[in-house]
Amino acid sequence: MQLTATQLTLPGALPGPQDPQPFFRAPVQDLKVLQNGTFLPRDEEGYGVGCGARTLPYRMQDRYTRSSEPVSLPALVLENDHLKATLMPTLGGRLWSLFDKDEGRELLFENPVLRVANLGIRNAWFSGGVEWNLGHTGHHVFTCSPLYCCKVTAADGEEFLRMYQYEAIQRQVYQLDFHLPDGAKQLAVHVRIENTLDSASPLYWWTNTAVPLTVRTRVFSPSGQVLHQLQMTDYGVNPGFGRCEMPCPPTMGGADASYPWDIPFSTEYFFQNERTEPAPWEVAAEEDGRGLFERSTQPLFARKMFCWGNLQGGRHWCDYLSNPGEGDYIEVQAGLAPTQLHTATIGPKAVVSFTQIFGAFTAPANHVAGEWHDARDKVARQVETLLPTADVAAIDAACAAAATLPGGSLLFAGDERGGLERLRRAAEGEGDFTPHLAFPAPDPESALWPWVEALGGGMLPDAALPAAYMTAPEWLGRLEALAARPDATAAARFQWAVALAENDREAEALPVLEALAAAGDAFAAAALGKLAARRNDWAAAADWFTAAHRLEGDKLDVSFAELALEGLVRAGRHGEAWALWQALPENRRTQSARLSAAEAAVKLGKLDFVDECFRVDYAMIREGALGLANVWFEAEARKKAAAEGRAFTEADIDRTLPLPRELDYRMS
Repeated sequence: MQLTATQLTLPGALPGPQDPQPFFRAPVQDLKVLQNGTFLPRDEEGYGVGCGARTLPYRMQDRYTRSSEPVSLPALVLENDHLKATLMPTLGGRLWSLFDKDEGRELLFENPVLRVANLGIRNAWFSGGVEWNLGHTGHHVFTCSPLYCCKVTAADGEEFLRMYQYEAIQRQVYQLDFHLPDGAKQLAVHVRIENTLDSASPLYWWTNTAVPLTVRTRVFSPSGQVLHQLQMTDYGVNPGFGRCEMPCPPTMGGADASYPWDIPFSTEYFFQNERTEPAPWEVAAEEDGRGLFERSTQPLFARKMFCWGNLQGGRHWCDYLSNPGEGDYIEVQAGLAPTQLHTATIGPKAVVSFTQIFGAFTAPANHVAGEWHDARDKVARQVETLLPTADVAAIDAACAAAATLPGGSLLFAGDERGGLERLRRAAEGEGDFTPHLAFPAPDPESALWPWVEALGGGMLPDAALPAAYMTAPEWLGRLEALAARPDATAAARFQWAVALAENDREAEALPVLEALAAAGDAFAAAALGKLAARRNDWAAAADWFTAAHRLEGDKLDVSFAELALEGLVRAGRHGEAWALWQALPENRRTQSARLSAAEAAVKLGKLDFVDECFRVDYAMIREGALGLANVWFEAEARKKAAAEGRAFTEADIDRTLPLPRELDYRMS
């Protein structure tokens, strides 16, 4: 294997400064998710458990544009005579390209642009390549952040690339070892996940592989049984799942779902491969029999297909995430649980590991055509020919033997919370974790440095913006002690309150935040608004958000104006929202603020402004968001009523009108 550091230049934009506001966890973490009565008893296990939204201690990455200026990105290239793999160490370790030299073709969907959009746990996400999702339901918190990288030498002299990170929500360490020895025709990725806690913990892992989509792309996996998503009517509410046999789930109107292009709406289905299957696999193939396959060891048993659908909204999403006409893709995924609304478990101090192998699939064209089950059996035999089960086991054994070898010097540094956690454990006499991995301590220029000083008895300093958040239960006692000291700063009391609220102790957090807000702390007032919004009390949230904005005075951060506008609109105070928009300085009129202003303006009949808003190319539309579409439907109804010389009523809104494509982000 040859490992080369290089630069990859793409048109696009990277996320800017992180949002300083805390985004609290959803009040309910175990979701009640529907099923249609077809589940087997085992399908109920872990269903909805631990799937509520969580972001802290990480901040949102919600500041970016749709620029197409050239962006230079560090890349690491693994290469032998057969394959060339290009990885992005500063963007979550994304496997951006896997090029098969023997066949002269790219195996992945290689996006021609870096188009960041609002689909991740921390907002920022981009399509293309292979992503490695660990920790919590969704596109992982390091999607647009760096991982630690180093080169490792195995006992037999083989060199391989390691990427790893400490994930602070679940307090797990995950490690990716990329093996491409000389002569190998597939890329092997050995994944090792370690629970650093003395108690069992939720375990989430999904490998998302983007592959090009054509009208004849077809998907296969061993099991004919799938859990399919029920018909979606509101993207904000998951409709749940049902069990059925491939290839025609009942929600798809008779479409053969193994051909994703034929599915009208955005959806997903999960192949329920047996946990005793020695080497589960998935194939995405074109009608000429060529495509990509991946195969793994257990416990990575489940496989998934996600598509955007062939309706206008889904096609627009593919263009929105890429260049128009160049963004058609699907995702074939692999996970540790039946669906992404199921959660597995990792035991105390336990390690879960598996190896996943990616390569070119080639078969006679008639192998992938015809009745799905017959074609599946032919594809299965071809997968076994390309990569026999015994070879999968042998590759896994070799990878596992090298998984705890120490690495060389760091090629890239990742998030420093792992180093901080090691310092905390040392300060409190607790044991270490993953000793074969280097987690350097934060340096004095780091956003985490105030926490290093706090471990040594220092006080968190007051600053214009809060320091990085620290909300794990292990920090609560130390934060309480800091907040109780005579020299306690407002920053220390604020951080303690945020940690209390994040750990289901909101009643204790509220008086601390209220006292800080009364003393003029804008961030405390905004946090009170966020907690009120979490309780769905938008009247109180609007009051707190507008109070926070007054205290901040458009001097600290754009998020205060955005929150105030959102709160007023959600509370139905459209006149106040419009007045606030009108008073904002130009540098506070962000796209998020404009979207809220458009919602207020349409209610007030200010349709000229609304029409202006429709001409903006928004960067941060949330996956499946209907706000902009709803504004357009109401604006059209108001225009029609005015043309007919009558008063507008809500009953005039007709959501069956053809929505302009550039405003259509619907998923169903």
